[in-house]
This record gives sequence, structure tokens and C-alpha cells, in this order.
Amino acid sequence: MTFRSRLSLDTTYRTATLLLSGVVVVGFVGAVRAGAAVGIGALALVGCVLVVAWAMAPREAVVENDELRIERRAWRSQRIALSEVESADPLSTIGRAVRVFGVGGFFSNYGLFSSKAIGRFMLFATRRGQAVIVRRTNGALPIVITPDDIQGTIDAIGVLGPARTDSSLIR
Repeated sequence: MTFRSRLSLDTTYRTATLLLSGVVVVGFVGAVRAGAAVGIGALALVGCVLVVAWAMAPREAVVENDELRIERRAWRSQRIALSEVESADPLSTIGRAVRVFGVGGFFSNYGLFSSKAIGRFMLFATRRGQAVIVRRTNGALPIVITPDDIQGTIDAIGVLGPARTDSSLIR
């Protein structure tokens, strides 16, 4: 059995992405018209960074074959064996978090983040609001994701996990 839940962009992320893309395009066109080689080079570099950010952005959470996979647009997936999952629970809000390494606001928020409430964690968020926190065994960093189907994702992790009994389902 396979479970899939999209990680759709909300209005905030969609707006930030469109605005930043527009600024880059307008800046690039202006630099080309002005013949500013340094400006063209700088904006070309920014454009490349944005392409990589798009490629690494999360698009779907998949639970199958004893693993949770965070599918990305054009980059390798983040894979977590369900045997390494300690719990999967709803998270009403991430709260204030500091980006340690990753992307914030363009196509989504993803990467390594830190907050007082959670500590250090990996984030794959495409919208604000409720999320799923996946805590892992052996001190591995928790993962926070924002699938469209919060409860379905939690249930799939619990049901599809290896050798779990009804009393050990992850809730």
C-alpha cells in the first residue's frame, strides 16, 4: 500500500516566490539594457541559486515500502526508514524558528532549523499552520513536514510501519 500527500504552496509562499522571481527578471532585464556586466553576472548567479532552490523544494510526502519519503521537485528524495520513527504527531505550529541552513520563503521553507520548542530539526514546509512532527530514534533530528493531509500522513506512518501492533500505532 502506498500513501501520498501533496505539499501544496499556500498563498504566502506563492506570493513570495512570484515577487522574488519578478524582481530577478526585472533586474536582469534592466542590467542587460544598461549593459552592466557585473549586474548581469550577479543576477545570473542569483537565477542559478533560485533554480537550485526550486529543484530542492519539497512537493509530496510518500509512505511506502517501510519508509517515509519527502519527494522534491528535481532533487533526490529525503528518505526516513519507518523503523527509525519513534512517533508522528500533529504540530499546531512551529512557532519562531531560526534557519540554520536552508531556504526560507522561496518555494517553501526547508533545511535545518532550530527553535526553543523543538530544538534542532529538519523542516519541509510549504505552508504555515498545522504540520506533522516525525521524531526519530537514536537521537536523529526530528523532521517537520506540512502535508495537505495531516491525519492521513500520521495514520500512514503508523499503519505502514514494520511489525507494529495496534497498541504501538504512532499517534
